[in-house]
Amino acid sequence: MNIRSRATAKLAFCILACVASSLPLANAQQVPFPNKPIRLVIPFPAGGPTDVLGRRIAQSLSESVGQPVVVDNKPGASGTIGSAEVARAPADGHTLLFANSDVFINVTGVVKKMPYDPLRDFAPVSLLARYGVAMMVRPGMQSAAGLPDVLKSIGDNPGKVSYGSWGPATYPHLIGEALGLRAGAPLVHVPYRGAAPALQDLLGGNIDIAFLGTAVAAGYAQKGQVKLVAVTGERRDPLAPDVPTFAEQGMADPLVRMSPWIGLAAPAQTPEAVVRKLQQALVGALSTPEVRRTLRDLSMESVGSTPEAFATQLRKDFPLMTRLIRAAGVVPE
Repeated sequence: MNIRSRATAKLAFCILACVASSLPLANAQQVPFPNKPIRLVIPFPAGGPTDVLGRRIAQSLSESVGQPVVVDNKPGASGTIGSAEVARAPADGHTLLFANSDVFINVTGVVKKMPYDPLRDFAPVSLLARYGVAMMVRPGMQSAAGLPDVLKSIGDNPGKVSYGSWGPATYPHLIGEALGLRAGAPLVHVPYRGAAPALQDLLGGNIDIAFLGTAVAAGYAQKGQVKLVAVTGERRDPLAPDVPTFAEQGMADPLVRMSPWIGLAAPAQTPEAVVRKLQQALVGALSTPEVRRTLRDLSMESVGSTPEAFATQLRKDFPLMTRLIRAAGVVPE
């Protein structure tokens, strides 16, 4: 073999070696998603509105992507325990966070040492739903005709009227503190690990006030187990048309005029193609009769946004809620 032939052979060998070395990477990039069960972390106990919707969407999502979607309830520390697990999970789309605005936004204004940064440690996938919240009073307080009566009771009994929240920094916690400022007297805050246990203590007469998604709360009110005093948002809820809004009763704070939301996110650095596939599957799930029925039963408004729109919502709400949290007198702990 002459010098030119040996050089040509050497060049060919190098090219083949380079091609061969790139094959594992190419194959890795082409691994189909999902290729194993998806873990859907809900940072609240089972039984609450977020959990109910999450389980229904998990079923529809599983049918769409062709893999089981396993719900994993990880409550505690205002939702930060489960959320932190997702933030630390591999960024491959097989571990997802299904949570509300309390976990994504509000908790950052109350917890000093956050285990994650909601704007940096997650890849937004889709904003899924918005919902209203109803304020309820225990059976023994049903003589309270409306919000003014409750505020008077708080003012007349400083430090004695109690309210349950879904945990520190959750939306009900902020409303409770705002009620205290409005009444000019503090309330006793009793944080729970979600809406369901707070409701049980309200029904048992262990706390005076609690908050729940309007649709679910209306069901208990119809049975005479609780009294609905006010609902959040700009307008009355169709499932509780006789219950006035906070604003109608003289409390027009921005906090009670807004609507909390539920969204889904993946760990940061999840490939864009995976995020897009999840978003498309979620939008499809929201249009199924089963999910639409669940949304209606929970009095939630379907959204189904793009990842970009969800990211914009996060950036918009972060400074707004920080201001509202400070205005409500809540101090980071």
